[in-house]
Amino acid sequence: MKIYRIIFFVFFLSSCSVLQKTVEVDLNPMDVETFLQVPFGYSETIDGFKKIMPEGTRIQKLIKRNPQAQHKPDTIYSFLFKKSKISIYKTQFSQEFLLGGNVKNNEIELANGIRKGMTKEQFYQSFTNLEFSQQDSVTLKEPNIGRTANFYFNRKDKLERFTFTGKN
Repeated sequence: MKIYRIIFFVFFLSSCSVLQKTVEVDLNPMDVETFLQVPFGYSETIDGFKKIMPEGTRIQKLIKRNPQAQHKPDTIYSFLFKKSKISIYKTQFSQEFLLGGNVKNNEIELANGIRKGMTKEQFYQSFTNLEFSQQDSVTLKEPNIGRTANFYFNRKDKLERFTFTGKN
């Protein structure tokens, strides 16, 4: 019986300890329009994402066949890292377009230092022209290029995930 108490006590102590990993974020503030034009800070191509995505990223290729048999198929490249996904569309003429993505991992960072786990205050410091809001989500839109970015914060005002769409 005594051994059960000791085991229970050890489990109790280990469940009470809180381990927090400090995330260092290098902020390069920019205006919202510039951010939405190049959110990753490099060209939005398949080769660009191959270079910058974290080690262990899988690439999934989906073929989109054209109705006419003489045309080559288009391809959708999905970069999968843990719970995150970024998709790029490549046409038969080798044009590449970022379709969008859903990022839930702190290993994937945007151009101005935005990554999962940063505080809401750090998020707003990443922009030069974005006013602070108490809402738990922030939507940035660029109507000229048709890109939208959504950032979702949890109850502790930490960035939980972000989604984005590509250019029209």
